[in-house]
Amino acid sequence: MVLAGASRAATLTLAVADIPYSAPVLIAEAEGYFATEGLALNIKHYPVGRICLERLLAGEAHFATVADTPIMLAGFTRRDFGILATTTVSGRENQIVARTDRSILQPADLQGKRLGVIPGTSGHYFADTFMLFHGVKIDNVTEQPLEPKDPVGALVRGEVDAAALFGTHVTDALNRLGPQGRLMPGPAFFSVTFNIVSRPASQGVSDDDAIKLLRAVQRASVLLQREPERARAIVAKALKVSVEDLAKTWDGFEFRLQLSQSLITTLEAEARWALRRRLVPAGEIPDYLDLVRTEPLKKLAPRAVNVIK
Repeated sequence: MVLAGASRAATLTLAVADIPYSAPVLIAEAEGYFATEGLALNIKHYPVGRICLERLLAGEAHFATVADTPIMLAGFTRRDFGILATTTVSGRENQIVARTDRSILQPADLQGKRLGVIPGTSGHYFADTFMLFHGVKIDNVTEQPLEPKDPVGALVRGEVDAAALFGTHVTDALNRLGPQGRLMPGPAFFSVTFNIVSRPASQGVSDDDAIKLLRAVQRASVLLQREPERARAIVAKALKVSVEDLAKTWDGFEFRLQLSQSLITTLEAEARWALRRRLVPAGEIPDYLDLVRTEPLKKLAPRAVNVIK
């Protein structure tokens, strides 16, 4: 049922991606923080943030967790959603895992190979940035789509020679490939923001509801900072992975509610990439400031907002 015309009294739906970037939201769910805030929330889980945003844009969710790249792509055609806050930033989650039995030992060896990507995700943007940084001609690499529910499968079966992966999928790939797997970390300057977006107030999400959700996530962020071992255990249980695997990239995360001007800069840079790669119709770069919904976070934590509108 489409939610756009639903009654204000209806339970709201949150679409959350089951990846480490979602740690603050996963903790808020597990610890009952949303209910404590008086927010009636139906939480649905999906493999990646791109699908979460798709569910929101289809009218099936009121809130969604999503990385910057899907937001950028949606911004070319949609204006009926708003960015409430960035919850997580990481520069170490996106990496290339290659098969050594395909003679891939360094980035240059990707020439002429098949590289798996999840289209329309931060991993897709990372893959192209990785190749550009290492002087690999994108036209000489065949990008093949990966299944979001099992992005590692195609790599293990040998259907691709390397894959752009993130989160615990990286560890999963290395574990399953054994000595045939080789890790190629991304450039030090590359980072991904993970965000909470919402439908507008006219479609069922008031500022009060948004503040309740953000307050619950803020409480989870405090737990992440003060009790990192407990927080890791909660997230590992939610993602059904080992604490040891989760810990391998955990130190690369920054968990903090914010709305920063740097997010706009990132979206604009990604938009130029999308236009060059013809992933979107030719035209002007959208004004992503129009997609930032500052009021809820300003009321909750004024100093966390650093966006000039």
